[in-house]
Amino acid sequence: MGGGSESYTGNRWLLASDRSPGQDRLRDKPYGGPQLVRGRVAIALGLVTLLVLGGDPRHGSGSMIGQHAGLLFGAVHPASLVAVEPPFEPIVAFTLPNGLRVVMAENHDAPVINVQVWYHVGSKDETAGHTGFAHLFEHLMFEGTQNLAPDEFSNFIIRHGGIDNAYTTADATVFWETVPSVALNQTLWLEADRMRNLRISERVFKNERQVVEEERRQRFDNQPYGNVIEVLFEHAFTVHPYRHMTIGSMADLERASVEEVRAFYDTYYVPNNATLVMVGDFDGAQARSMVAQHFAALAAGPPLARVIPREPAQTAERFVKLEQDVALPAFVEGYHMPADGTPDAYPLRLASKILSEGDSSRIYRRLIDERQIALQAESVGNFTEDPNLFFVFAVLNPGHSPAEGEKEMESVLDTLKTTPVPEGELNKAKNEIVREFVASRESDQSRGDELGYDSVVLKNPDLVNTELRRFLSVTPQQIEQVMRKYFVPANMTLVEVYPSAAPNSGRAAGPQSSNAAW
Repeated sequence: MGGGSESYTGNRWLLASDRSPGQDRLRDKPYGGPQLVRGRVAIALGLVTLLVLGGDPRHGSGSMIGQHAGLLFGAVHPASLVAVEPPFEPIVAFTLPNGLRVVMAENHDAPVINVQVWYHVGSKDETAGHTGFAHLFEHLMFEGTQNLAPDEFSNFIIRHGGIDNAYTTADATVFWETVPSVALNQTLWLEADRMRNLRISERVFKNERQVVEEERRQRFDNQPYGNVIEVLFEHAFTVHPYRHMTIGSMADLERASVEEVRAFYDTYYVPNNATLVMVGDFDGAQARSMVAQHFAALAAGPPLARVIPREPAQTAERFVKLEQDVALPAFVEGYHMPADGTPDAYPLRLASKILSEGDSSRIYRRLIDERQIALQAESVGNFTEDPNLFFVFAVLNPGHSPAEGEKEMESVLDTLKTTPVPEGELNKAKNEIVREFVASRESDQSRGDELGYDSVVLKNPDLVNTELRRFLSVTPQQIEQVMRKYFVPANMTLVEVYPSAAPNSGRAAGPQSSNAAW
């Protein structure tokens, strides 16, 4: 999870960074971007800056996808499961001799094409002492090649009536363009050019490092609650690289040499670690010929030997107390959960919707509507390629403590562990999933996002046509089972945040606790 901006890509939550077209030195923007992400949850008073949907370019609670799709299903009674499926997406997939994977889907609704290059490298591929490199390359890839001057890539796209952007997650770095159909050939040349011809000078490296440092200050260091999720991850993970943010450590970037940065590029930004996605108004045979023309001659990199440490099972609750310059107390609980695409991921995603999808959700009703102890309360699963965390969190109203919020939250979670979800409530959650899948076919870009995520993170592009069935087959018993399995104290890391000089919580801080902001 990355630089702290919301990678607009669906219900898979990651911390991600997103580059805005048209910006000059400070490229990244705080939230959104045209890429579709499975959900956008605004976490009150700055916590939102930290949680991002960054890996899964698909369905979203509260996202514009959900809003548009709501027009389709708004009149459906929650007790009924809608009999609607997204249209079948014909997919063509092939691999060039140099290892580049290509996934294409024709769509002739409009004369535009979305092109995406997914590099299978994110912050989890970084080693201790060398963090922030993947996010840094989100910037560097726009800074010129042996054939193009800095920003010339984006200038070409804009001059031809297109738009481009990029984002980084824990699992992937994605560069995309949506252009008129007539610009496909040139766009493919541009992407092939920066895949192997990037110019990384000492001057460019230092300039972009300063951009990242400023981004860090804006999104983390100078935001209320800005480092809370960072602290949570550092305590919840002991060995897996998900323990560091996608934006990385400024100390690591300061120590990095341009030679180390070039070595990272030569290792990961190669055809055999990339997937090219094209969706839109093109002829399949012609597009395939263009891909071969521009990419086939690129040399493959050395075989990648990924050695990602496996996080050991947590066996005892971890507690961290922070005192910060904030107005209201807050807490966030992180429960370890399995990777995206695994059987338990689907009931967990539905549980998240039941818990905090809209004003009628269980957490909202309990903490905000009935008890009125929280300004905001949410739950969300940060679904990624490797096992990650499921969050529940709240910002408390004046006069209420984190302990009060935790007690009420625990009551809500316990109900899902012991009582089957009523049919109507489960169908309502499934209907949300259905409309998100349908809405993900709104544009070539959202289709490309979904194909890219399924191809790279879930390893199966055909899921674009089949994954919905996995959600619809979830039973109340499966939701009970995953709640009992993962939502236990020994599997939780708790961070409590108090305004500076607030009274002590009365709770003993454990050996991994901290009394100051990190």
